[in-house]
Amino acid sequence: MKKRFTLAAGFILAFQASTVLASPDVDFPQYGQSYGGKVRAGPSMNDAQIGSLYEGMAIQILNGTGVIMNGYEWFRIQYGNGNIGYHWGGLFCSERYYPTIYTTCDRGLGDVSPPIDQQPRFGAPQVSTAPPSAPPPLPDPTPEPTSPMPVGVDGYSVSQVFHSAGSFSDAGGGNWEELNDQGRVSFRFVERGRNDTSVFLYDASRSVSIQLDLQSGQILYAEGDGPKRQIYTITNAIADVEPNQPQQPQEPSGNMVQYTCDEGIPLSVSYHNEGEGYAVFTIDGSPERRLEQVRSGSGTRYTDGIYSLHSKGNSAILESPTGSDRCSSF
Repeated sequence: MKKRFTLAAGFILAFQASTVLASPDVDFPQYGQSYGGKVRAGPSMNDAQIGSLYEGMAIQILNGTGVIMNGYEWFRIQYGNGNIGYHWGGLFCSERYYPTIYTTCDRGLGDVSPPIDQQPRFGAPQVSTAPPSAPPPLPDPTPEPTSPMPVGVDGYSVSQVFHSAGSFSDAGGGNWEELNDQGRVSFRFVERGRNDTSVFLYDASRSVSIQLDLQSGQILYAEGDGPKRQIYTITNAIADVEPNQPQQPQEPSGNMVQYTCDEGIPLSVSYHNEGEGYAVFTIDGSPERRLEQVRSGSGTRYTDGIYSLHSKGNSAILESPTGSDRCSSF
C-alpha cells in the first residue's frame, strides 16, 4: 500500500510539473507586440482585467503558464511602465517563434521594440535602445512645401490633419488618434484646447504635447516642459461637418451588427438613425445600454458619458471605465 501511494504521488507531481513547464524558461523572456486586448490578473478570462493594450504596443513575454485556450497559451508579460499581468498568446506576436504564440512579429506587426524600463532588468538582448514612445525623428533640413489649407478649415473646425508619415484624427469625445501611414493607431491624445489656427493635444502617458498649427503648416512636439520643435509639415487638413448639418449614420436604422472582440467576447450593437441617432449594445450577455451619437472626425461615435462606441467599417472599439475592447464583425 505504501508503494502504491508513493507511485501515485509521484505521478501527480510529474503531471503537475509538465503542466507548469509547458513553456521552458530557455525561450523567455523575449520581446513581442500586442494586437490589442485585455491584460488580466491571472491566466484565464475569469480573472479580473487589470489593464489594456493597444495595437502595436510593445510587451516583454516573461514566461508561459501552461494554460491553453483555443490552441494558444496564456503568458505572463510586462508592459507599459513595468506593469505585470497575463495576456493570451492569440493576441500578440513574438520576437522568436514559439508554438503557442500566434505568430512572429516579422509576419505580424513589424519590428519589435522593447517596452519602457524593460531592457536591463531581465537580462534579455537589447533589441532597440529606444522605447516605443520615443519621439519621431527630426525632419529633413529641407522640409516639404506646405500645401495651402482648404477654404473653411481652421482650428475650430478641423477634424483631421495629414503629414507625410500619417495623420492626426479627431476620434470624438475630446480624444484624438495619431495614425501611421498604414492607418493604424500609433498614439492617443486628449484635446486640451483650440483657437483660430491651432489644436492642442496631450498624451499624459508620455508627457507629450502636440500643437497642430494650421497657420504655419507645422506639427510641433514637446516633452514635459521642454521647448516645442517641428516634427512634421502639414500636407492637408479637413474640417468636420458643420454643426447645423446632421450627420448621416453609418448603418441603417435598427440594423443589428454582431462583433467578436478580444478573447472572443461577443458584442451586439443595434444602430438607429431616429432623431440624432443612437446605438444600443450588449457585450458578453450584459444588460442593454443606449448610447447617443456624437460628432466624430472619423467613423461614427456614440456615448453616454461613461461608455463610448466608435465604429468604422467592420471594426468597433468599445471603451468603458475598466478598459477598451477592439472588435470586428464578420
